[in-house]
Amino acid sequence: MADYDLLIKNGTIIDGLRMPAFRGDVGIRNGKIVAMGNIQGTATRVIDATGRIVAPGFMDIHTHYDAALSGGTKWDPYATLSGWHGVTTVAIGNCGFGFAPVRPEDRERAMRRMERTESIPLSCMQAGMRWDWETFPQFMDSLDRGGLGVNAASLVPYSPLRAWVLGNDAARDPKYKTKPGQVEEIKNILREGLQAGGFGFSASFSMANRDYDGGYLPTHVAPREEFLEMAKVMREFNRGSIEWTMGHALQGLGMDFLLELAKTSGRPVNWNAVIYDPTSPNTWREQLAWTEKAYREAPVLAVNICMPIEFEFTLETIGLFDQLPAWNEATVGTLAERKAKLADPARRAALKRDMEKAPTLMPGTSPDGEQGQVRMFRWDETFVDDVHLPENKSLKGRTIGELAKEQGKHPIDTLLDLSVAEDLKTTFAMQGFINNDEEALTTIIKHPLCLIGASDGGAHTKFLTLGRYPTHFLAHWVRDKKIMTLEEAHWRLSAMLGWAIGIRDRGWLREGMPADIVVYELDKLAVRPMETIQDLPDGDWRRVQKADGYNYLIVNGQVTFEDGKCTGVLPGKMLRSYDMAG
Repeated sequence: MADYDLLIKNGTIIDGLRMPAFRGDVGIRNGKIVAMGNIQGTATRVIDATGRIVAPGFMDIHTHYDAALSGGTKWDPYATLSGWHGVTTVAIGNCGFGFAPVRPEDRERAMRRMERTESIPLSCMQAGMRWDWETFPQFMDSLDRGGLGVNAASLVPYSPLRAWVLGNDAARDPKYKTKPGQVEEIKNILREGLQAGGFGFSASFSMANRDYDGGYLPTHVAPREEFLEMAKVMREFNRGSIEWTMGHALQGLGMDFLLELAKTSGRPVNWNAVIYDPTSPNTWREQLAWTEKAYREAPVLAVNICMPIEFEFTLETIGLFDQLPAWNEATVGTLAERKAKLADPARRAALKRDMEKAPTLMPGTSPDGEQGQVRMFRWDETFVDDVHLPENKSLKGRTIGELAKEQGKHPIDTLLDLSVAEDLKTTFAMQGFINNDEEALTTIIKHPLCLIGASDGGAHTKFLTLGRYPTHFLAHWVRDKKIMTLEEAHWRLSAMLGWAIGIRDRGWLREGMPADIVVYELDKLAVRPMETIQDLPDGDWRRVQKADGYNYLIVNGQVTFEDGKCTGVLPGKMLRSYDMAG
């Protein structure tokens, strides 16, 4: 009998805890690391890692793979894009969005909510989700037995929790006052979720996220006192974290509310997202200064996006500009109804006014809770990326600004007229939309209280590919720009994130730890160009960017990807917060 199931030989080992890298071997047996150093002995399989980095698998703590993982092998058990870019553990249930608890009669509405908030096609969810659960504990068990190619940790999303107790309509009605016992019932269901292994709860104030009909979400209207009661439940368990997406709160709550949550719960509060917004170029400094001050009193951490956001979209996709009232109203309904509203001359003035005076940050807010008004689009950087009708081929690659001048139109009219003529199928691209200042981004990424992530993996499948961020981070910022050491980088990609969310049993390489490992060639690491693939459960398409340079991805001791090719094994686990110490 072999001494090891898997033996990784002669690699440059980066342990994930910022110890200096060293050359050595890693021995794995029964899914765990059992030996490190200069190892002698036999193995069922030997991987020669000479000239390659051997490091902890990455954690992606802000994703929306809830639906995809619930489909198991019918959908995406490897949580791609993340799974192509070195990620071995994902966190789901973010922003207060999710699918548990949900009664059978409310499933369609829950999917429609996710379609609008996270741009996951309804038909895809209808075709791919198992729906063999109602409660949050049942949801956890379903994912566990359905087959996972990555590890998953789930927060308890607050919108479905509140809707379960109050009813879907009352839960999002700002005028509704909870009845005696209802808040206590919500607390009990949160307790049930934490007892089942949930890693805390999540919510969102962002008005960029709306319910299926463009209306408010339950987290938009829940009062401060109710959220603080949930924070008290977190203190009872003393594990996990609170995840928050900031925005313009109906209650007028600013970032000091996050500190109040952290103090009340005794747990880390991770907020999304600190970014460089060219329309408000100093806000990120204010946000970091506030975070530094808050952290002296309680663990409040900012999540960042480590790369420029290049936004590709069609108006066929709903929920893109829901923070703008006129656009929110015009993009509710069937495709034919939305097309008619966007073509309506009577609506154009309001659409222009909203777009010219959009909220400053997307998503986010300044520390005092105020948001300025700015021009959202930069027309000289907004391109016609692809067209649907042959007669419009000459427009590809042209900017909306150029076309508007030629046509003697307002840029909004130019964009909408073209899109309406093409049945809302025209693809537009916005370059340098967010994070287009490398000096500012360097400061944000290196900040000691910033968590790398906010991939939104599994969401926005037709216009964003932020799940590529680990590869961009290592190749661009660490290898090419040298803004930090590899040892620091891998700590930020794994152990630091695990601490922030409450994962204590993985994220670094030591004897006795689960064998979640990535083996890669640093000089070959690269993000591939964007492509469109048709691999969703209903045959629909999504935009993806894969990676080069990853030799092996190992989850709980089994190789899930080898040189970019999936092996088909499903060694992932549904992580449980009750298994974590501290």
